[in-house]
Amino acid sequence: MEEDYEIPVFLINGFLDGGKTTFISETIEQGQFDEAKNKLLIICEEGEQEYDEAMLKKHEITMIILSKEEFTQEKLEELDKKYDPWLIIIEYNGMWEKSLFDDMKKPFGWMVYQNIAIVNAETFELTWNNMKSLAVETIKDAEMVIFNRCKSGMNLGSYRRSIKVLNQAAQIAFENDNGDMVATSEQLPYDTDADVIEVDDSDYGIWYMDVSERPEVYANKIVKFKGQVYKSKKFPHKSFIPGRKAMTCCADDTAFIGYVCIFEDTDSIANRQWVNVEATIKYEFQKSYGKKGPVLYAKQVIAAEPAKDELVYF
Repeated sequence: MEEDYEIPVFLINGFLDGGKTTFISETIEQGQFDEAKNKLLIICEEGEQEYDEAMLKKHEITMIILSKEEFTQEKLEELDKKYDPWLIIIEYNGMWEKSLFDDMKKPFGWMVYQNIAIVNAETFELTWNNMKSLAVETIKDAEMVIFNRCKSGMNLGSYRRSIKVLNQAAQIAFENDNGDMVATSEQLPYDTDADVIEVDDSDYGIWYMDVSERPEVYANKIVKFKGQVYKSKKFPHKSFIPGRKAMTCCADDTAFIGYVCIFEDTDSIANRQWVNVEATIKYEFQKSYGKKGPVLYAKQVIAAEPAKDELVYF
């Protein structure tokens, strides 16, 4: 057997009644996996929606249901030997620790080809507010996050930002009850067409995410916001980061978020000092980003009082 022999594993994650079974069934019915022989579907839970056995048989897919106790390296090795799969689909249980699968030694050749998280938009806010740590585990490594059951009036922009702050690389899609794609229009709390975009303290997180994702909206615009100074010898000459601490999961899980700011008089400001920044937004390659991103060119940096709430929430 060749060393580069790989068996693609499609990992579909999400909470109970989130729509994983429907998503997998529709993908199978569309013939997405038909070219592979010996396809194995591993179910880590029994949801309200069941699979159509005739449909699985038509597409030559073998389904196996495993409990948490059965979901072991030894069991997967047994299934690999018995069915010799060319392709594996795993409907993972969102209530199980993700590390159970991540840390497990996989059968030879098994490689996670795509990690997709399915999210019920109707219950997302409830899940996010009450089971955030589990939600984070579900989405933080996903390559794609699909929100289903989206309806008019939902704050989809907020949902998108919640995902992006944890996983900037994730592709995010929104679908309605019919499975059709839903376009999102950001309802921003500030005016991007103003001569100076003034970002309120409570809206810093919104601006931070949006300015990264939509350079066509912000390039060469002037922005004004409040942040804390972060200086380092590793930064480019005459630069610092004005930013805020963001709570990404829980009170003990915070991260400092901000963008490089070019400022001639960095000696006049101190680490952790609160400042009001007025700057022009450019998009340039920055070594600290490892890619092209927002770079601020300060027009003025003035000492300021701390924000009323020092933490940014998503």
